[in-house]
Amino acid sequence: MNKKCLGCGVKLQSENELIKGYVKDIKMDYCMRCFRLKHYHEKSDMEFLVDNQKIIDSVNNIEGFVFFFIDILNLYSETINLFKKIKRPKILVISKIDTFGKEISFNVIKNWLNKYFKITEEIIFIQNSFTSSNKILNVIENKNEYEFYFLGITNAGKSTLLNKLIENLENKKNLITVSEMPNTTLDFIKIFLPNGKTIYDSVGLTYNYCFDDYDFMQKTLIKKPINPKTFLLKPFTYLTIENKIYIETVNLNSITFYGSNNLLVKKEYNKELGEPLLINVKDKTNVYLKGVGFLYLKTAGKIKIYGISKENVVVETSFLGGDFYGQN
Repeated sequence: MNKKCLGCGVKLQSENELIKGYVKDIKMDYCMRCFRLKHYHEKSDMEFLVDNQKIIDSVNNIEGFVFFFIDILNLYSETINLFKKIKRPKILVISKIDTFGKEISFNVIKNWLNKYFKITEEIIFIQNSFTSSNKILNVIENKNEYEFYFLGITNAGKSTLLNKLIENLENKKNLITVSEMPNTTLDFIKIFLPNGKTIYDSVGLTYNYCFDDYDFMQKTLIKKPINPKTFLLKPFTYLTIENKIYIETVNLNSITFYGSNNLLVKKEYNKELGEPLLINVKDKTNVYLKGVGFLYLKTAGKIKIYGISKENVVVETSFLGGDFYGQN
């Protein structure tokens, strides 16, 4: 049996867990290395480091069209700059929109991306559904291109949508063949569509995470619409996330946390902490905690963050308000 991993393209095998491609059950779609990376950002001893620039350079040197995936909780300069590095014709795909329910207008985000990041390419919003996979298929069918590349940030739902797309086509009784892309040092998955066009799926691009704690990472995974948690913080009052990250406001301010409902977020008082990361925020600002979620501050002020390093925090003007706000 020559079944290959949908994550990296390696041949799956259940005989030796020290060799790439190992699965506990040959019915699995992902080798254990990809399964751990996909769900827990956990790197095994066999893990190769993902070279973001190498993947981008490879795609830029090949004819084709790119779908670039970023989930709605990770829309900030670092991830958007990876999208901008793609020189091929492209579409920005914003995933996990269902995590916000009906709270936000798509036009709001489009206008925000255009104003602050100068994104002029087409933008598609998707969720984990057959409808979303049809959106992608419709673009593929209507483009005068024959090769399409799926790139994006790890855990942005790219593989989930691709699985839905494959399942969708299988339900229509169309034959799908999966194989490794030849003559490349990268592990692309090659998927042949019934219309003669081809999809190449890439391993997810990576960025720094706040923590590598297994249990904590599991709690950050978002499987249901999030329930934003709002707190009014006075000086010397702390907002804590799982007793790992602490946020203090220098002045009275309201903070709303957007992240997994599984994370314990609460107030604490008179906590002895180390040196803080001091951040100045303007009105309507998102403070991203990489891999965890973001804090929304409606009012300008200063906040102190304890427990994470500077490279794991990104401050951006929020898409939750501003002069770009509009209706669908």
